[in-house]
Amino acid sequence: MALPRAPWNHWPNIPPVDPSFIPAQFEVSHHPELQDMGLLDWGKKGHGLVEVPSLRATVDVLRCGLDLNWDVNVSDERLLRIVSTTQQNNTSNSSSAPLDRIQAFFIDTRRSKKGWLPGNFSIHDDTLASLRKAGLSSVILASIYNKEGFWAKMGNHSSLSHDAEGNLSAFEYSYMYQCGWGPPSEYRMSFTQVIRTRCLRTYFCINYPPMAMTRLKAFLAKDTTLIFRPLFIEALAAGECLKAWQNNMSESRKQLREHEQRITDRDSDFSSATTDLHLLSREWHTFGQDCRDFRAQLEFLQHTYKNFLTGIHSHRKEWMAEKPSNINESLECLKSQCDGLCRWTTVYRDRTNVHINLLFHLRNLSETQNSTQIAASTATVAEQTRRDSASMITLAAITMLFLPGTFVSAILSTTVFDYGNGDLNASGKWWVLPAVTIPLTLIVFGLWLGWLYKRLGNDSFFGSRPKS
Repeated sequence: MALPRAPWNHWPNIPPVDPSFIPAQFEVSHHPELQDMGLLDWGKKGHGLVEVPSLRATVDVLRCGLDLNWDVNVSDERLLRIVSTTQQNNTSNSSSAPLDRIQAFFIDTRRSKKGWLPGNFSIHDDTLASLRKAGLSSVILASIYNKEGFWAKMGNHSSLSHDAEGNLSAFEYSYMYQCGWGPPSEYRMSFTQVIRTRCLRTYFCINYPPMAMTRLKAFLAKDTTLIFRPLFIEALAAGECLKAWQNNMSESRKQLREHEQRITDRDSDFSSATTDLHLLSREWHTFGQDCRDFRAQLEFLQHTYKNFLTGIHSHRKEWMAEKPSNINESLECLKSQCDGLCRWTTVYRDRTNVHINLLFHLRNLSETQNSTQIAASTATVAEQTRRDSASMITLAAITMLFLPGTFVSAILSTTVFDYGNGDLNASGKWWVLPAVTIPLTLIVFGLWLGWLYKRLGNDSFFGSRPKS
């Protein structure tokens, strides 16, 4: 399963961001050390060029005080009125007894296809201005605009703010998370930012998991007070992310099992199987890193909530006491499940590597068997060649046996024998023929055997075998 990546495309008519550029006008955030003014200015220009209105990001707003209200796909004008009204109510209640209220902005950029985070620039400029007015972090925006944001992740961020008198005025945290791997239509990075003041909790949820949204609406339809449960929105998203990782790992596990079950297939393609397993091993490594990042975020949420409780305990007069909650138990359960995924990731990664090594051994064994068969065939051919050579040697020996006599006879044939008058008349010098032929034949055989001995060597000539 290849990791899906949407192609990065710079926005039309906008040159790439200049790291050294500093705009003349910019807003200073609470943490200027983390602010990239040039990148924010570059991204702001892109928001004026949304490619198709139908691909613009949508914003749903959840508001809950005495009543719960959902505003779905709000317009820019409606969003601005909601933000302005909330700020007015927050100011009017600042001097009176605090009334705990919640507003949550769910920003969905999934319909656009631009950038590593599709929808990098699909948030319209007017929409972005209203969200910034409500408190959307510049750190999140810089991470969205950053071309390398897919792997150079934003990191977790939390802070406590105090007024001029040293009293706790706001508590804020933000983080980036990934809800599994999937097709480009579903695969997205997500961001969450929470700003909590004395009487208002503000959520910014970019690309909140769809199933988590469905569960959130179902829970609130049964009990609206659940929205005030600490880390409720965050924990729902974390649970869906964990399920997504489990589903992704299940698919990779099936691939591994298929490779393991084909181990006895003699006709399997070792090369393609090894390549597939190497890709699978890479996925297990990435799974392990993502699971560790996910666990770190769960610990971050626990640590952040603990810091918040410590902060409001020191300012009990200004802040309402937090109601007892068992959210920590839920987070511990999610951490335990994540630990299980981490362990199984390690197991499956090791099994994949073992299978890769096994394929190498089987490949070497197959090559060894082929070499053995080739060696046996070569030995058979050599034996047949040796027999053919013996036959040729026999023929050569027979030829040499008759060759000297034939040679001598050719020389002496004219005067040694006479068939005149019908009778055989032998010369008195007939003994010259055998006397010359026999020694000459022995000399020829001797020279031939000497030549064979010199060429083949003593052992090969006499057919001896090396000692074991």
